[in-house]
Amino acid sequence: MTMVDSPLSKVADTDELQRLLDGYALINGVPVAVFDEQGEVCYFSSHPPARLCKLVQETAYGRRSCRLCRAYVGNQAMIIGEGYIHRCPAGLIVWASPLVLAGEYVGGIIAGQVLMWEIDEIVRKEVTQLASTCGIPPRVLLAAAEQLPVMDAQVVQAASDLLFMVAAYISNQEHLSLLEQREISNQQARLAESIIEKKRALEQQGAGGASGLYPLEKERQLLGRVRVGDRTGAKEILNQMLGAILFNSAGKPEVLKARLLELSVVLSRAAVEGGGSLERLLGLNFAYVEELAALEAIEEICAWIVKVLDAFLDEVYAAAESRDLPVIRQAVSYIKEHFREELTLEDVAQEVHFSPYYVSRLFKEELGLTFIEYLTKIRIDEAKRLLLETNMTVSEISDLVGYQDPSYFTKVFKKREGVTPTQFRR
Repeated sequence: MTMVDSPLSKVADTDELQRLLDGYALINGVPVAVFDEQGEVCYFSSHPPARLCKLVQETAYGRRSCRLCRAYVGNQAMIIGEGYIHRCPAGLIVWASPLVLAGEYVGGIIAGQVLMWEIDEIVRKEVTQLASTCGIPPRVLLAAAEQLPVMDAQVVQAASDLLFMVAAYISNQEHLSLLEQREISNQQARLAESIIEKKRALEQQGAGGASGLYPLEKERQLLGRVRVGDRTGAKEILNQMLGAILFNSAGKPEVLKARLLELSVVLSRAAVEGGGSLERLLGLNFAYVEELAALEAIEEICAWIVKVLDAFLDEVYAAAESRDLPVIRQAVSYIKEHFREELTLEDVAQEVHFSPYYVSRLFKEELGLTFIEYLTKIRIDEAKRLLLETNMTVSEISDLVGYQDPSYFTKVFKKREGVTPTQFRR
């Protein structure tokens, strides 16, 4: 099913493209479509769209919102060089990857139309509001919402990764180079943010303030993440540290190499403590040191330390786990699933079958954070995402991330981020 005059006609053979779309849709059980730079759909799979989406797109508001959403996620995917997971205006989860022709962005491929949790009162409220906006009877749209498939976060991420592979194939790009571009683009954006934060911190300290390479507390938190195999958390902290290292290296590759070499040694030690094989990690260290010596470009050197971190974390995952690690991992997983609720240390301790005191000690020793600090981080990170990606009010977001009192939520947010939720959204 195609649009004859599609600007994407040169990207891939039409029959082959249709086969890919239908195959992806069949395996994942979701509709998939190719769209151009403006978000207009040019090709789509034979898998029918979700009934809720079909109803919404029959309205002028729905068609415009969906087109703008496709254009947005396609551009975001191109900017970061990887699959982009997003909550669309209808409240459904979609994921998209960029399509590239001769190095130029020409559109994207999008799939999804699912929920990541069962229908609850929050979802029903959002669907009712959407029905009012679109002029659709609420009971009709609510009935359609009940038919939506539910995927957990891991399945959504896997489906997004697979779609990225499909996009790479359609774009006729070498897969490895796309992955490298994704990692470097993502990291450079985070580094820019970290450097700006470092400059602001120095300005606040004034001339007499101690600048330091980076806070030792950050290093301790990073090592804690490595020990428990928290890849996302480790990369987040590493990028903050890299911003400080770059700021203090004055753009000199040799100085940067020396600092990162020191850091790699510390990371390998943490990986050993996390259960990684000492012999294998020493071998990896030697190979990576040789690789570092041949690098010259700043972005390549920064990408190198992330690759080192990934390799060390792979060793931690593959290792036989100690008694403490499964406990903290189970606790972290439980928090990520239930942070929207009124969650206490006692609740988590009961879930992992250990005393609150023991769980509290594990959080501090393994993650470098107290239980409350970690829970707050998870909640505020989700609040930041909702502030940037949705039109929900601060009060709605406050309730959604586990804070019953919007005033208290604003106070906690400002203490952690330095600005109020409203200022952050601007």
